[in-house]
Amino acid sequence: MRSYNLIRELCRHHEVDLFAFNQPKLLGAYFKSVEEGLAAAREHLSRFLGDLHIEEMPVEQKRYGRPLLALRSLFSAHPYTINWLKSPQATEKLKELAASQPYDVIHYDTISLAPYHDCRDARPTVMDHHNVESHMMIRRAGNEKNPLKKLYFLQEGLRLKNYEQRTLKMFDTHITCSDDDRARLLKIDASLNVHTVPNGISLSAPPVRNPIKPARLLFIGGLDWYPNRDAVAFLLNEIWPLVIARTSSVELHIVGKNPPPTLKAAAAKLPKTFLHGFVDDIESIYNEATLYVCPIRDGGGTKLKILDAMAHAIPVLAHPIACEGIGVTADTNVIFAESATSFADRILELVTADAELTRIGKGGYDLVREKYDFEQIGNELAKLFSNTAKRQEVAAPSLLVHDQT
Repeated sequence: MRSYNLIRELCRHHEVDLFAFNQPKLLGAYFKSVEEGLAAAREHLSRFLGDLHIEEMPVEQKRYGRPLLALRSLFSAHPYTINWLKSPQATEKLKELAASQPYDVIHYDTISLAPYHDCRDARPTVMDHHNVESHMMIRRAGNEKNPLKKLYFLQEGLRLKNYEQRTLKMFDTHITCSDDDRARLLKIDASLNVHTVPNGISLSAPPVRNPIKPARLLFIGGLDWYPNRDAVAFLLNEIWPLVIARTSSVELHIVGKNPPPTLKAAAAKLPKTFLHGFVDDIESIYNEATLYVCPIRDGGGTKLKILDAMAHAIPVLAHPIACEGIGVTADTNVIFAESATSFADRILELVTADAELTRIGKGGYDLVREKYDFEQIGNELAKLFSNTAKRQEVAAPSLLVHDQT
Protein backbone atom coordinates (compact mmCIF):
# COMPACT_ATOMS: atom_id res chain seq x y z
CA MET A 1 0.00 0.00 0.00
CA ARG A 2 2.83 2.42 0.83
CA SER A 3 4.69 1.65 -2.39
CA TYR A 4 1.58 1.90 -4.54
CA ASN A 5 0.42 5.22 -3.13
CA LEU A 6 3.87 6.84 -3.20
CA ILE A 7 4.42 5.73 -6.81
CA ARG A 8 1.00 7.04 -7.81
CA GLU A 9 1.67 10.41 -6.15
CA LEU A 10 5.15 10.66 -7.69
CA CYS A 11 3.60 10.21 -11.13
CA ARG A 12 1.69 13.46 -10.60
CA HIS A 13 5.04 15.31 -10.55
CA HIS A 14 7.60 13.17 -12.42
CA GLU A 15 7.94 10.55 -15.12
CA VAL A 16 8.25 7.17 -13.42
CA ASP A 17 9.27 3.77 -14.76
CA LEU A 18 8.81 0.70 -12.55
CA PHE A 19 10.88 -2.46 -12.34
CA ALA A 20 9.16 -4.94 -10.02
CA PHE A 21 9.48 -8.54 -8.92
CA ASN A 22 6.43 -10.78 -9.15
CA GLN A 23 5.41 -12.53 -5.93
CA PRO A 24 2.94 -15.24 -7.06
CA LYS A 25 1.74 -16.11 -3.53
CA LEU A 26 0.59 -12.53 -2.96
CA LEU A 27 -1.30 -12.38 -6.24
CA GLY A 28 -2.75 -15.83 -5.61
CA ALA A 29 -4.40 -14.55 -2.44
CA TYR A 30 -6.44 -11.97 -4.37
CA PHE A 31 -7.01 -13.46 -7.84
CA LYS A 32 -8.12 -16.77 -9.30
CA SER A 33 -4.72 -17.13 -10.97
CA VAL A 34 -1.35 -15.40 -11.01
CA GLU A 35 -1.83 -14.59 -14.69
CA GLU A 36 -5.12 -12.81 -13.96
CA GLY A 37 -3.42 -10.84 -11.17
CA LEU A 38 -0.51 -9.81 -13.38
CA ALA A 39 -2.88 -8.69 -16.15
CA ALA A 40 -4.88 -6.59 -13.68
CA ALA A 41 -1.70 -5.07 -12.23
CA ARG A 42 -0.34 -4.19 -15.67
CA GLU A 43 -3.62 -2.65 -16.79
CA HIS A 44 -3.99 -0.51 -13.66
CA LEU A 45 -0.37 0.59 -13.24
CA SER A 46 -0.08 1.48 -16.93
CA ARG A 47 -2.65 4.24 -16.40
CA PHE A 48 -0.01 6.41 -14.71
CA LEU A 49 3.40 4.75 -15.10
CA GLY A 50 5.76 5.05 -18.03
CA ASP A 51 7.57 1.76 -18.66
CA LEU A 52 6.64 -1.26 -16.53
CA HIS A 53 8.86 -4.34 -16.34
CA ILE A 54 7.95 -7.33 -14.13
CA GLU A 55 10.64 -9.91 -13.41
CA GLU A 56 10.17 -13.43 -12.03
CA MET A 57 12.01 -14.37 -8.83
CA PRO A 58 14.32 -17.41 -9.06
CA VAL A 59 13.41 -18.41 -5.50
CA GLU A 60 9.76 -18.79 -6.58
CA GLN A 61 10.60 -20.98 -9.57
CA LYS A 62 11.74 -23.93 -7.47
CA ARG A 63 9.79 -26.24 -5.21
CA TYR A 64 10.50 -25.36 -1.57
CA GLY A 65 12.55 -22.46 -2.92
CA ARG A 66 12.20 -20.17 0.11
CA PRO A 67 12.87 -22.79 2.83
CA LEU A 68 15.90 -24.08 0.95
CA LEU A 69 17.21 -20.55 0.45
CA ALA A 70 16.69 -19.84 4.17
CA LEU A 71 18.84 -22.89 4.97
CA ARG A 72 21.54 -22.04 2.41
CA SER A 73 21.67 -18.46 3.65
CA LEU A 74 23.01 -19.69 6.99
CA PHE A 75 26.21 -20.57 5.16
CA SER A 76 26.36 -17.73 2.62
CA ALA A 77 28.00 -14.32 2.72
CA HIS A 78 24.64 -12.56 3.01
CA PRO A 79 21.51 -13.23 5.13
CA TYR A 80 18.23 -14.48 3.67
CA THR A 81 16.70 -10.98 3.51
CA ILE A 82 19.43 -9.96 1.07
CA ASN A 83 19.51 -13.23 -0.91
CA TRP A 84 15.81 -13.72 -1.64
CA LEU A 85 15.54 -11.18 -4.50
CA LYS A 86 18.84 -11.95 -6.21
CA SER A 87 18.47 -12.74 -9.90
CA PRO A 88 21.07 -12.73 -12.74
CA GLN A 89 18.28 -11.89 -15.20
CA ALA A 90 17.20 -8.90 -13.10
CA THR A 91 20.80 -7.67 -12.92
CA GLU A 92 21.13 -7.70 -16.69
CA LYS A 93 17.76 -6.03 -17.25
CA LEU A 94 18.49 -3.24 -14.74
CA LYS A 95 21.87 -2.56 -16.29
CA GLU A 96 20.19 -2.38 -19.69
CA LEU A 97 17.53 0.04 -18.41
CA ALA A 98 20.03 2.29 -16.64
CA ALA A 99 22.25 2.44 -19.72
CA SER A 100 19.43 3.09 -22.18
CA GLN A 101 17.32 5.67 -20.33
CA PRO A 102 18.27 9.12 -18.98
CA TYR A 103 17.13 8.44 -15.42
CA ASP A 104 17.94 11.16 -12.93
CA VAL A 105 17.18 9.13 -9.81
CA ILE A 106 16.98 5.40 -9.13
CA HIS A 107 14.82 4.45 -6.15
CA TYR A 108 15.27 1.13 -4.32
CA ASP A 109 12.18 0.20 -2.34
CA THR A 110 13.76 -2.13 0.24
CA ILE A 111 17.18 -3.09 1.61
CA SER A 112 16.65 -6.45 -0.14
CA LEU A 113 17.32 -4.64 -3.44
CA ALA A 114 20.68 -3.25 -2.32
CA PRO A 115 22.61 -5.94 -4.31
CA TYR A 116 21.46 -4.12 -7.46
CA HIS A 117 23.19 -0.87 -6.50
CA ASP A 118 25.97 -1.53 -9.03
CA CYS A 119 23.34 -1.46 -11.82
CA ARG A 120 22.71 2.24 -11.31
CA ASP A 121 25.20 3.57 -13.92
CA ALA A 122 26.38 6.33 -11.53
CA ARG A 123 22.87 7.82 -11.03
CA PRO A 124 21.80 9.28 -7.66
CA THR A 125 20.08 6.65 -5.56
CA VAL A 126 17.33 6.61 -2.91
CA MET A 127 16.62 3.73 -0.51
CA ASP A 128 13.19 3.38 1.11
CA HIS A 129 12.96 1.53 4.43
CA HIS A 130 9.46 0.23 5.15
CA ASN A 131 11.05 -1.08 8.34
CA VAL A 132 14.58 -1.02 9.69
CA GLU A 133 14.95 -4.69 8.84
CA SER A 134 17.66 -5.59 11.36
CA HIS A 135 15.72 -3.97 14.22
CA MET A 136 12.50 -5.75 13.22
CA MET A 137 14.23 -9.14 13.02
CA ILE A 138 16.00 -8.74 16.36
CA ARG A 139 12.69 -7.72 17.95
CA ARG A 140 11.07 -10.79 16.39
CA ALA A 141 13.79 -12.98 17.91
CA GLY A 142 13.09 -11.47 21.32
CA ASN A 143 9.39 -12.33 21.04
CA GLU A 144 9.85 -15.83 19.62
CA LYS A 145 9.26 -18.76 22.01
CA ASN A 146 10.56 -21.55 19.78
CA PRO A 147 14.33 -21.76 20.57
CA LEU A 148 15.38 -22.77 17.04
CA LYS A 149 13.34 -20.00 15.42
CA LYS A 150 14.63 -17.52 18.02
CA LEU A 151 18.22 -18.42 17.15
CA TYR A 152 17.54 -18.17 13.41
CA PHE A 153 15.87 -14.75 13.68
CA LEU A 154 18.63 -13.46 15.95
CA GLN A 155 21.46 -14.45 13.59
CA GLU A 156 19.46 -13.02 10.67
CA GLY A 157 19.00 -9.72 12.51
CA LEU A 158 22.65 -9.43 13.55
CA ARG A 159 23.91 -10.27 10.06
CA LEU A 160 21.44 -7.79 8.57
CA LYS A 161 22.73 -5.07 10.89
CA ASN A 162 26.28 -5.80 9.78
CA TYR A 163 25.15 -5.64 6.13
CA GLU A 164 23.36 -2.34 6.74
CA GLN A 165 26.47 -0.86 8.36
CA ARG A 166 28.54 -1.82 5.31
CA THR A 167 26.18 -0.91 2.46
CA LEU A 168 23.75 1.87 3.38
CA LYS A 169 26.41 4.57 2.89
CA MET A 170 26.41 3.75 -0.83
CA PHE A 171 22.98 5.38 -1.25
CA ASP A 172 22.64 9.14 -1.58
CA THR A 173 19.33 9.47 0.28
CA HIS A 174 17.35 7.26 2.66
CA ILE A 175 13.63 7.38 3.41
CA THR A 176 11.97 5.97 6.54
CA CYS A 177 8.30 5.68 7.53
CA SER A 178 8.75 7.38 10.88
CA ASP A 179 11.07 9.45 13.03
CA ASP A 180 11.51 6.35 15.22
CA ASP A 181 12.91 4.41 12.27
CA ARG A 182 14.98 7.41 11.22
CA ALA A 183 16.64 7.40 14.65
CA ARG A 184 17.22 3.64 14.40
CA LEU A 185 18.86 4.04 10.99
CA LEU A 186 21.10 6.87 12.16
CA LYS A 187 22.14 4.71 15.11
CA ILE A 188 23.44 2.19 12.58
CA ASP A 189 25.30 4.90 10.62
CA ALA A 190 25.15 8.52 11.79
CA SER A 191 26.52 9.78 8.45
CA LEU A 192 23.45 8.79 6.42
CA ASN A 193 21.19 11.36 4.75
CA VAL A 194 17.80 10.23 6.13
CA HIS A 195 14.36 11.80 5.63
CA THR A 196 11.04 10.75 7.15
CA VAL A 197 8.29 10.17 4.58
CA PRO A 198 5.39 8.83 6.63
CA ASN A 199 2.85 6.24 5.66
CA GLY A 200 -0.47 7.78 4.81
CA ILE A 201 -3.99 7.34 3.61
CA SER A 202 -5.96 8.62 0.63
CA LEU A 203 -8.75 10.71 2.10
CA SER A 204 -11.98 11.44 0.27
CA ALA A 205 -15.24 12.57 1.81
CA PRO A 206 -15.66 12.47 5.60
CA PRO A 207 -16.65 8.95 6.68
CA VAL A 208 -20.23 7.93 7.28
CA ARG A 209 -20.34 6.06 10.59
CA ASN A 210 -23.19 3.66 11.26
CA PRO A 211 -22.12 1.44 14.17
CA ILE A 212 -24.67 -1.25 14.90
CA LYS A 213 -25.75 -3.18 17.98
CA PRO A 214 -24.59 -5.44 19.46
CA ALA A 215 -21.24 -3.71 19.61
CA ARG A 216 -18.71 -4.91 17.03
CA LEU A 217 -14.98 -5.16 17.64
CA LEU A 218 -12.89 -5.18 14.48
CA PHE A 219 -9.39 -6.23 13.45
CA ILE A 220 -8.26 -6.08 9.81
CA GLY A 221 -4.93 -7.35 8.51
CA GLY A 222 -3.42 -10.04 6.27
CA LEU A 223 -3.02 -13.16 8.39
CA ASP A 224 0.00 -14.44 6.48
CA TRP A 225 2.09 -11.65 8.11
CA TYR A 226 3.52 -12.80 11.44
CA PRO A 227 2.79 -9.65 13.53
CA ASN A 228 -0.87 -9.88 12.49
CA ARG A 229 -1.00 -13.62 13.22
CA ASP A 230 0.49 -13.02 16.66
CA ALA A 231 -1.95 -10.19 17.36
CA VAL A 232 -5.00 -12.26 16.37
CA ALA A 233 -3.77 -15.26 18.40
CA PHE A 234 -3.36 -12.93 21.41
CA LEU A 235 -6.84 -11.54 20.78
CA LEU A 236 -8.57 -14.92 20.39
CA ASN A 237 -6.71 -16.89 23.05
CA GLU A 238 -6.21 -14.32 25.82
CA ILE A 239 -8.21 -11.10 25.38
CA TRP A 240 -11.53 -12.22 23.91
CA PRO A 241 -12.25 -15.01 26.44
CA LEU A 242 -12.02 -12.40 29.22
CA VAL A 243 -14.55 -10.21 27.40
CA ILE A 244 -17.16 -12.87 26.61
CA ALA A 245 -16.95 -14.18 30.17
CA ARG A 246 -18.37 -10.83 31.33
CA THR A 247 -20.78 -9.85 28.54
CA SER A 248 -22.79 -11.42 25.74
CA SER A 249 -23.53 -8.15 23.92
CA VAL A 250 -20.30 -7.80 21.92
CA GLU A 251 -19.17 -9.43 18.64
CA LEU A 252 -15.63 -9.86 17.34
CA HIS A 253 -14.99 -9.57 13.59
CA ILE A 254 -11.57 -10.42 12.12
CA VAL A 255 -10.86 -9.74 8.44
CA GLY A 256 -7.68 -10.83 6.66
CA LYS A 257 -6.47 -13.06 3.87
CA ASN A 258 -4.90 -16.48 4.43
CA PRO A 259 -5.89 -17.22 8.04
CA PRO A 260 -3.91 -20.28 9.22
CA PRO A 261 -5.73 -23.39 10.52
CA THR A 262 -4.76 -22.61 14.12
CA LEU A 263 -6.61 -19.29 14.05
CA LYS A 264 -9.60 -20.79 12.27
CA ALA A 265 -9.85 -23.47 14.95
CA ALA A 266 -9.52 -20.96 17.79
CA ALA A 267 -12.24 -18.71 16.33
CA ALA A 268 -14.59 -21.64 15.73
CA LYS A 269 -14.58 -22.50 19.43
CA LEU A 270 -15.63 -19.04 20.61
CA PRO A 271 -19.13 -17.50 20.59
CA LYS A 272 -19.90 -14.32 18.67
CA THR A 273 -16.58 -14.63 16.82
CA PHE A 274 -16.40 -14.14 13.04
CA LEU A 275 -13.21 -14.86 11.08
CA HIS A 276 -14.05 -13.56 7.61
CA GLY A 277 -10.80 -14.09 5.72
CA PHE A 278 -10.48 -11.88 2.64
CA VAL A 279 -13.52 -9.77 1.72
CA ASP A 280 -14.23 -7.81 -1.46
CA ASP A 281 -16.01 -4.85 0.17
CA ILE A 282 -14.47 -3.53 3.37
CA GLU A 283 -16.35 -0.23 3.65
CA SER A 284 -19.53 -1.58 5.26
CA ILE A 285 -17.43 -3.54 7.76
CA TYR A 286 -15.55 -0.37 8.71
CA ASN A 287 -18.70 1.73 8.96
CA GLU A 288 -20.56 -0.74 11.19
CA ALA A 289 -17.66 -1.28 13.63
CA THR A 290 -17.84 0.06 17.17
CA LEU A 291 -14.15 -0.22 18.09
CA TYR A 292 -10.98 -1.17 16.22
CA VAL A 293 -8.80 -3.44 18.39
CA CYS A 294 -5.14 -3.78 17.40
CA PRO A 295 -2.99 -5.80 19.86
CA ILE A 296 0.07 -5.92 17.57
CA ARG A 297 3.21 -6.46 19.65
CA ASP A 298 5.82 -7.06 16.96
CA GLY A 299 7.06 -5.84 13.57
CA GLY A 300 8.42 -2.49 12.47
CA GLY A 301 7.60 0.56 10.37
CA THR A 302 4.18 2.11 10.82
CA LYS A 303 0.90 0.24 10.63
CA LEU A 304 -1.35 1.34 7.78
CA LYS A 305 -4.24 -0.51 9.43
CA ILE A 306 -4.19 2.09 12.24
CA LEU A 307 -4.33 4.96 9.74
CA ASP A 308 -7.12 3.18 7.81
CA ALA A 309 -9.22 2.81 10.95
CA MET A 310 -8.67 6.45 11.89
CA ALA A 311 -9.54 7.58 8.37
CA HIS A 312 -12.92 5.89 8.91
CA ALA A 313 -13.28 7.70 12.28
CA ILE A 314 -13.31 4.37 14.11
CA PRO A 315 -11.98 4.69 17.67
CA VAL A 316 -8.78 2.67 18.08
CA LEU A 317 -7.71 0.57 21.06
CA ALA A 318 -4.13 -0.55 20.46
CA HIS A 319 -0.91 -1.84 21.92
CA PRO A 320 1.70 0.99 21.91
CA ILE A 321 3.90 -0.96 19.45
CA ALA A 322 1.02 -0.93 16.94
CA CYS A 323 1.15 2.88 16.88
CA GLU A 324 4.92 3.33 16.65
CA GLY A 325 5.82 6.07 14.20
CA ILE A 326 2.34 7.61 14.20
CA GLY A 327 1.94 10.91 16.05
CA VAL A 328 -0.85 9.72 18.33
CA THR A 329 -1.69 11.08 21.78
CA ALA A 330 -3.07 8.65 24.35
CA ASP A 331 -6.72 9.24 25.25
CA THR A 332 -6.99 11.97 22.59
CA ASN A 333 -6.92 10.03 19.32
CA VAL A 334 -6.07 6.49 20.51
CA ILE A 335 -6.51 4.37 23.64
CA PHE A 336 -3.63 2.15 24.75
CA ALA A 337 -3.57 -1.24 26.46
CA GLU A 338 -0.83 -3.86 26.77
CA SER A 339 -1.87 -6.89 28.83
CA ALA A 340 -4.83 -9.13 28.04
CA THR A 341 -6.57 -7.90 31.18
CA SER A 342 -6.11 -4.23 30.31
CA PHE A 343 -7.42 -4.81 26.77
CA ALA A 344 -10.49 -6.63 28.10
CA ASP A 345 -11.17 -3.98 30.74
CA ARG A 346 -10.97 -1.14 28.23
CA ILE A 347 -13.19 -2.98 25.73
CA LEU A 348 -15.87 -3.48 28.37
CA GLU A 349 -15.67 0.17 29.42
CA LEU A 350 -15.78 1.55 25.89
CA VAL A 351 -18.50 -0.47 24.16
CA THR A 352 -21.15 1.35 26.21
CA ALA A 353 -19.45 4.77 26.27
CA ASP A 354 -20.84 6.27 23.05
CA ALA A 355 -19.64 9.82 23.70
CA GLU A 356 -16.09 8.63 24.45
CA LEU A 357 -16.02 6.49 21.33
CA THR A 358 -17.16 9.42 19.18
CA ARG A 359 -14.54 11.71 20.73
CA ILE A 360 -11.64 9.28 20.15
CA GLY A 361 -12.84 8.47 16.62
CA LYS A 362 -13.02 12.15 15.71
CA GLY A 363 -9.56 12.72 17.21
CA GLY A 364 -8.11 9.97 15.04
CA TYR A 365 -9.76 11.28 11.88
CA ASP A 366 -8.53 14.82 12.57
CA LEU A 367 -4.97 13.53 13.07
CA VAL A 368 -4.99 11.63 9.76
CA ARG A 369 -6.45 14.58 7.87
CA GLU A 370 -3.81 16.93 9.27
CA LYS A 371 -0.66 14.81 8.96
CA TYR A 372 -1.19 11.65 6.91
CA ASP A 373 -2.94 12.53 3.66
CA PHE A 374 -0.99 10.83 0.83
CA GLU A 375 -1.45 13.82 -1.49
CA GLN A 376 0.59 16.14 0.73
CA ILE A 377 3.07 13.33 1.53
CA GLY A 378 3.51 12.81 -2.21
CA ASN A 379 4.22 16.51 -2.72
CA GLU A 380 7.04 16.39 -0.18
CA LEU A 381 8.46 13.19 -1.67
CA ALA A 382 8.45 14.70 -5.17
CA LYS A 383 10.49 17.65 -3.85
CA LEU A 384 12.93 15.24 -2.20
CA PHE A 385 13.51 13.43 -5.49
CA SER A 386 13.98 16.74 -7.30
CA ASN A 387 16.59 17.82 -4.77
CA THR A 388 18.37 14.47 -5.09
CA ALA A 389 18.38 14.82 -8.88
CA LYS A 390 19.88 18.34 -8.79
CA ARG A 391 23.33 16.78 -8.55
CA GLN A 392 22.96 16.21 -12.27
CA GLU A 393 21.49 19.70 -12.78
CA VAL A 394 18.24 18.60 -14.38
CA ALA A 395 14.96 20.41 -14.05
CA ALA A 396 12.34 17.68 -14.61
CA PRO A 397 13.61 14.37 -13.28
CA SER A 398 12.52 11.01 -14.55
CA LEU A 399 12.64 8.14 -12.11
CA LEU A 400 13.21 4.41 -12.10
CA VAL A 401 11.39 2.97 -9.10
CA HIS A 402 12.63 -0.50 -8.26
CA ASP A 403 10.12 -2.39 -6.19
CA GLN A 404 8.74 -5.79 -5.23
CA THR A 405 5.10 -6.36 -6.31
